[in-house]
Amino acid sequence: MPPTVAIVATLDTKGEEVAYLRELIHQGGCSTVVIDVGTLHPPAMEPDISREEVATAAGSSLTHLLEEKDRRTSVETMIKGASSVVSELHGRQELSAIVSLGGGTGTHIGMGVMRSLPLGVPKLMVSTVASRDMSQLVGTKDITVMHSVVDILGLNAISRKILANAAAAVAGMARSSAAIVPEKPIVGLTSFGFITEGAMRVKRLLEGLGYEVAPFHANGTGGMAMEDLIDQGLIDGVLDFALHEFSDEMYGGYCGGIGPGRLESAGKRGIPQVVVPGGLDCIVLEFNSLETMPANVRGRKVFWYDFRSGVRTDRDDVLRLARTVAERLNRAVGPVKVIIPLYGWSEADSSDGPLHEPETNQAFISELKSLLNPSIPVIEVNAHINDEAFAQMVVSELDRLLKAARGSRKPVCGAARG
Repeated sequence: MPPTVAIVATLDTKGEEVAYLRELIHQGGCSTVVIDVGTLHPPAMEPDISREEVATAAGSSLTHLLEEKDRRTSVETMIKGASSVVSELHGRQELSAIVSLGGGTGTHIGMGVMRSLPLGVPKLMVSTVASRDMSQLVGTKDITVMHSVVDILGLNAISRKILANAAAAVAGMARSSAAIVPEKPIVGLTSFGFITEGAMRVKRLLEGLGYEVAPFHANGTGGMAMEDLIDQGLIDGVLDFALHEFSDEMYGGYCGGIGPGRLESAGKRGIPQVVVPGGLDCIVLEFNSLETMPANVRGRKVFWYDFRSGVRTDRDDVLRLARTVAERLNRAVGPVKVIIPLYGWSEADSSDGPLHEPETNQAFISELKSLLNPSIPVIEVNAHINDEAFAQMVVSELDRLLKAARGSRKPVCGAARG
């Protein structure tokens, strides 16, 4: 059986283009399932899955949507229904890739549907608004976006070439699509720029023990991407080395934008996790001079970096952070350990660093220990977060939790200890 590509589009306005795209995908050796998500006018081509079926899959009906005449409700209903349809196709192994094309509304619908599919399923959006900020539409998913350059309003020499490229791309991805099959236990590792040295040490040590490391840049999206992969069951253990996103979230900083599920997924699934307060000493904001420093943080210590700068978290900040971390870890149903480097939480928080405030860090530690369940150990280490000794400690503790979870004391995958 050839691989199947789902084509999601509003066939009332994009029928001609979808018909052309479908033919090219067939020429590329794939079958297709055309899903109509339009609601305004009759479809310009016959779909495989009609708009009526899509609305029904969302628990509504096309008749109801037409009577309501609420564009926002119609769009969200079609996203919900088409997401249900493609998820069902994927669950039956009848979908190898997905492609969509459209303008602003079509892009919102197409990428909304794509976000319902797991990582690894090829996803291609051909969009007239691809040059805009796509961060919210992409979210944490592996969506490829292709700029249509010209409007998707009928076929011409330029649009045919763009659609030919899109067809070749999605057909190629569909033909080579394969499941993610780990050969080793996967450890999710968060990091960010100020603790890169420590994270690299941790990665090397974990790999020496036979683990595969999936690193995530704790920049808001990265931390949430790790949570998504934990939810998908792809991660066996977590070393949350950088909680910095929580600091930035409080102030709308550079690495903010985390969702409510951050630091929740490992606990819900019961997989082992070791948590480190990496980067909670600072808030990274976009300014590079005293003149451009935000008024609400003026007077604080500053770590001048590039176009961004790190501002020291104060006592009130770290107490809030401790409460947030404790609340989320207390809900965990699996093994958790918190390991704290007493000599600093980032390169800016070293003994000679511009953000070094041991007393503020201690306020966090005291508050956290007072709020955590007694079953969650807090280990304090006389080391800096970027030190080799600290990396050895956190890796050793996570390795111990993972081995206990597997009921084996043997090195994983027969690997020797490094």
